[in-house]
Amino acid sequence: LIYSPSDLSSHSSCKHLTQLNKKLANGEIEKPEVFDNKVLKTLQERGLEFEAKHLQELKDTDKSIVEISNEDPNAEKHTAGAMKAGTDVIFQARLKEDGKWSGWADFLKKVDTPSELGDWSYEVWDTKLTNDTKAGTILQIGLYSEQVARLQGLNPEYMGVIKPEGEEKYRCDEYSAYIRLVKRNIEDAIANEYDTYPEPVAHCDICKWWKTCNSIRRNDDHLTYVAGMGTAQIKELKIHDVDTLEKLANTALPVPFNPEKGVKETFNKLREQARVQY
Repeated sequence: LIYSPSDLSSHSSCKHLTQLNKKLANGEIEKPEVFDNKVLKTLQERGLEFEAKHLQELKDTDKSIVEISNEDPNAEKHTAGAMKAGTDVIFQARLKEDGKWSGWADFLKKVDTPSELGDWSYEVWDTKLTNDTKAGTILQIGLYSEQVARLQGLNPEYMGVIKPEGEEKYRCDEYSAYIRLVKRNIEDAIANEYDTYPEPVAHCDICKWWKTCNSIRRNDDHLTYVAGMGTAQIKELKIHDVDTLEKLANTALPVPFNPEKGVKETFNKLREQARVQY
């Protein structure tokens, strides 16, 4: 398995996803059925348009620009060559690390900080439509920055995100330890077998394995299908051996426990909701 930096956010929150991808790569399970997510497709198209707009803005300046093709079998070599030549901007830079990580950085931008390349070095910049930078974005550009550091013999001081409202910089050193931790966790999940369960996470909305995991939760009568149920409430109910919608529906009312977190009335309402659904 070769993982891209964009996998960091999803895999760090769900070992089950890592196990599924590993089984698919080993031929143990079949490829999941692809469902058409029109909203996601539209967002991807808008993201590419925003990226192209920024590229054009750079072209309208006097900066030298090298564009790396996704179809280029020597993309990694050409990226390194453009860095050594001191190109101002490298678009879709191909970066690899130890045969484990592989990806395409939106932009590498030259800065006036000396490195092994010469009197310059590079910083990673990524385009995102959202104005709220997510942890997954920091992990992604942070890992790209590690690979850039290997090529130029110097850790970039900054990495950045280009958003509709402007640019935002982050100091690489402030996030490096967290990035190394997440990488180790993912590599550990790949190297070892774990008994995992597809607990719902935010990534489920765009995951290719959604139907597979959803069917497991449906068959198990998972508490997540109780309308209004949150992760914190599920954890509390499991403490009291209530781990299915049916069990919650048949729990006494008022509920026979005082929650460690939250108020009892919340669980009374959830119990009634489960009864109606059941």
